[in-house]
Amino acid sequence: MTPLQNLGSLPKYGMTNNNTKTISIQTDITPGMIDSHFHSLMMNEKGLNPEEFFPEYIKRGLSGGIDMGTRAGDTKERAWIHERFPQILIASGLYPSEAENPRMIDRLDLLTVDLNTFPVAALGEIGLDYHWNYATPKLQKDLFSNQIQIANHYDLPIIIHNRKADQSVSEILKANRPEFGGIMHCFSSDYSFAKMSIDDGFYISFAGNISYKGSQAIRDAAQRIPLDRLLVETDSPYLSPQKVRGQTNHPGHIGYIYQEIAALRGIDLERLITAVRDNFYSLFIV
Repeated sequence: MTPLQNLGSLPKYGMTNNNTKTISIQTDITPGMIDSHFHSLMMNEKGLNPEEFFPEYIKRGLSGGIDMGTRAGDTKERAWIHERFPQILIASGLYPSEAENPRMIDRLDLLTVDLNTFPVAALGEIGLDYHWNYATPKLQKDLFSNQIQIANHYDLPIIIHNRKADQSVSEILKANRPEFGGIMHCFSSDYSFAKMSIDDGFYISFAGNISYKGSQAIRDAAQRIPLDRLLVETDSPYLSPQKVRGQTNHPGHIGYIYQEIAALRGIDLERLITAVRDNFYSLFIV
């Protein structure tokens, strides 16, 4: 993903989008499900106005979730969602693409202003992306390390973006231990990395790509990790599950991912829902 354009001032309880299209959404939500990672601003850019659709998600049983930050100062554009739906938490953080900004220190300062102003539950999404190669590896690492230190200062867990950067992520976490744990979001590595992450205090969150052809390593990890370290996410508006692939993703698709994981593990859907809910509230005391 890339940083969003400035959407400007927003109403207290909503966001405007002059390009919003009329979209009929398909949902698969069983009461109690949680979406541990989505992007309301990016959903809005793709024509899914969260103010319009979130009441429906909540009505159908979505019991919690986290709206992600990606750039400095975007928290004020998303704070309404937690005000209106307290079970939806807010994370704030600088995505790896922010390493390309020559005024990185200023961006980090603006992030701390958000942390001092809004009820932020986690620092994220932060991490490393060696697929798109934003800036340089060193600048990405510096940005990641600085944000871990900020998270520790504010007693916050972190939510990690890791794309083709397992070794570097591991090295940084050893050098800068996150004191309040966190989540390996949209897990796309193998079981050995999942186990190492769990040993370091992280939860592992699986997204729609678990249902794609060629995702055997991800599926193997989802089968083998302890149930008490597993979370589920949509990463909306990206990575729609296979059953709705080609559609814009949104939290209403979370059920497809739960079903995939429950089938992989050979457990009842209700057992998975209960476990994920317990895991979520173990990390985030709401």
